[in-house]
Amino acid sequence: MATDVKEVVRAYVDAVNRKDWDRAGELLAPDVGYTILGYDFPGSGTMDRETALRTLPGVMSLFDENSPRLEITHLIAEGPWALVEAQGSGTFLDGTPYENRYATVYEVVDGRIRTVREYMDTQHMAGLLATVTAKSS
Repeated sequence: MATDVKEVVRAYVDAVNRKDWDRAGELLAPDVGYTILGYDFPGSGTMDRETALRTLPGVMSLFDENSPRLEITHLIAEGPWALVEAQGSGTFLDGTPYENRYATVYEVVDGRIRTVREYMDTQHMAGLLATVTAKSS
């Protein structure tokens, strides 16, 4: 298993982009804390490994087969910590386009991700989710 912080983070983002939940799970430490930062946003807060591996595929199921994709635009690492700036894009199942910017902090210990802190425009995302779920009702 890779132990380089940048390599582990890239492998995790790649697994999520491919919706390879087995691989994503291998890269998350058993005691991972996966936090989505946001106020008044459904799903914000800290998830354990099992909850994250159940929630992420659920959210991704709202998108078409090839979406969403997260493109890393900057990746900086020091010690066990990495900071990723990324652009998310894709298409929801109903055809609604998706674009969002992300900044995510990762902590990698012994080749696995122990901490994820994901920052995004939660107000924008909440608006898109409201639109998409209203159309499917």
